[in-house]
Amino acid sequence: MDAAAMHERLLDWLICPGCLPEQRRLALSGHRREGEDIVAGRLLCPACGAAYAIEDGLADLTPPGLAVPAPQTRYDGERLAASYLWSHFADLWHDPEATAAYAAFAAPCDGADGPGLDAGCAVGRFALELAGRVGFAVGIDLSRHFVALARRINRRGGLTFTAPLQGLRTTTFSFTLPGRLRRGTAEFVRADALALPFGREVFGVAASLNVVDKLPAPRRHLRECQRVCAAPATLVVADPFSWSPDVAPPEQWLGGRPETGDSAAATAAFLAQSPGWSATPAGVADWRIRDHKNRYEHIVSEIVLARRTAP
Repeated sequence: MDAAAMHERLLDWLICPGCLPEQRRLALSGHRREGEDIVAGRLLCPACGAAYAIEDGLADLTPPGLAVPAPQTRYDGERLAASYLWSHFADLWHDPEATAAYAAFAAPCDGADGPGLDAGCAVGRFALELAGRVGFAVGIDLSRHFVALARRINRRGGLTFTAPLQGLRTTTFSFTLPGRLRRGTAEFVRADALALPFGREVFGVAASLNVVDKLPAPRRHLRECQRVCAAPATLVVADPFSWSPDVAPPEQWLGGRPETGDSAAATAAFLAQSPGWSATPAGVADWRIRDHKNRYEHIVSEIVLARRTAP
């Protein structure tokens, strides 16, 4: 894998995810720099003693002892990575099956102030969209493989990858990032969407795209997204709300049960409970994910737009 580095700007924002809800700043130790970038080192918590490694520029900021839930381990596989790479970037090579989902997700962010956060970035497309709009954006994901791919795309300005064609046959896709996706600075770290390693009120715009229904504690995730948003701020939540008791107990779902009603409306109501926040359902975005040449999954994500007003 190519050498890489973590941008020094992140140091001002990072806290120990293992100490939440306390805000314990991390201290850089035993590091190696290249200009403003950090290639290797450790981030130490002075309170609990946890040490978070930076290797080849990739910071692992998952809470100490985190056990990755079984449903999420599949995101480190090559086949699913190829599916997500196609889903995120197929429109760049004008694939006839591609959608305009990322334009729909990004539209509410026009005019927002940065920096930006993509909480659950997968292979990085929306973090790049945010960086191009607000100048600096961070993408986090629990999948080390997804984060490594996002960093590689960002460094190289594109990627060539292999995907299933049919049976054991494969095909190759290739894309180059257009100028608008290379205008800003994007950074990617491994982190848990349920314990964001950032201090309060850091980001002016944040997004949780197709993540809520994949987490064991979706409400905690949304509160974490709100915690790290400044005032004013824009938070875009989009999800198909494909709830499963294998992922989260039904009492953790936002809507989706006879007594709780529609999930987009329930999500908006939940976000609006926080002081200074308003939220409303804001339409849908159609997107696809590819398994092989004859099998695509068509998904509709409902968009909820939340805003935090200035005090």
